[in-house]
Amino acid sequence: MTDDYIIDVSDESFELEVVNYSTKVPVVMDFWAPWCIPCRVQSPLLAKIAQEAEGAFRLARVNVDDQTKLAERLKVKNVPAVKAFVDGRIVAEFTGVLSEPNLRHLIRSLLPDSSDLLLEKGKSLILLGDYREAEEALGRFVSGNPRHPGGILALARLMLIQGRAREANLLLSNFPASHEFSAAQQLKPVVAAYLWLDSVQNPPADALEAAYRNSLKLARKGKILLALDGFLDILRKDKGYRNGEVREVYLGLLEVLGETHPEVRQYRADLTNVLF
Repeated sequence: MTDDYIIDVSDESFELEVVNYSTKVPVVMDFWAPWCIPCRVQSPLLAKIAQEAEGAFRLARVNVDDQTKLAERLKVKNVPAVKAFVDGRIVAEFTGVLSEPNLRHLIRSLLPDSSDLLLEKGKSLILLGDYREAEEALGRFVSGNPRHPGGILALARLMLIQGRAREANLLLSNFPASHEFSAAQQLKPVVAAYLWLDSVQNPPADALEAAYRNSLKLARKGKILLALDGFLDILRKDKGYRNGEVREVYLGLLEVLGETHPEVRQYRADLTNVLF
């Protein structure tokens, strides 16, 4: 039995296990045959590199004697042959044997930078709700890349999911000019609202303010969807409540969740329906 990142592929499983899987990590296809002497050198090397990589890429092995249709489909005429897939497309290929250093160089060229992997790991852990591990990964990434806008933005989002407004404020205070600058600016109303909630001492002036404070408290506890529902109720009663502040905080919380969150599109539509 092989590991998930070292598999045998057939014509039937090719689309799922190679083409589709290559949208997650690169897939290196190793075409070999039992009678092929050079294959006995290169195939073990590829397997060794794949085991060391522990899933950073997948090795998909094809016995061309058993899988003639797949070999013909991919125009493999000689073995050993290697074809590398990324995002469903062939991005590199060769026929024959490469030395181990050249094989490693080829595979390294397919992989994202290790620090980028750390950033993606942090983002994925946020979606999974593992905030402690996400903070560890993103903290390491930002420490090594202190002016990386994507890393700073991801860490600021994580701070706000946990209600840590002061830490988010520090991250956003000198945000670098970049494509992410606009998204970072949208987080600032959330920071300001959380800081206001910390400082306010007087009881709520009316029912709407009480509802607003309650929704902010829910957001700070990570219950952002419930908070958004509360803000929608407020806006149904007063579209311009607090001079548009509720709308800005609502949009900021959508930015905290990020566009990959499955509920964000619906909540944007809900806001449009309420306001217009």
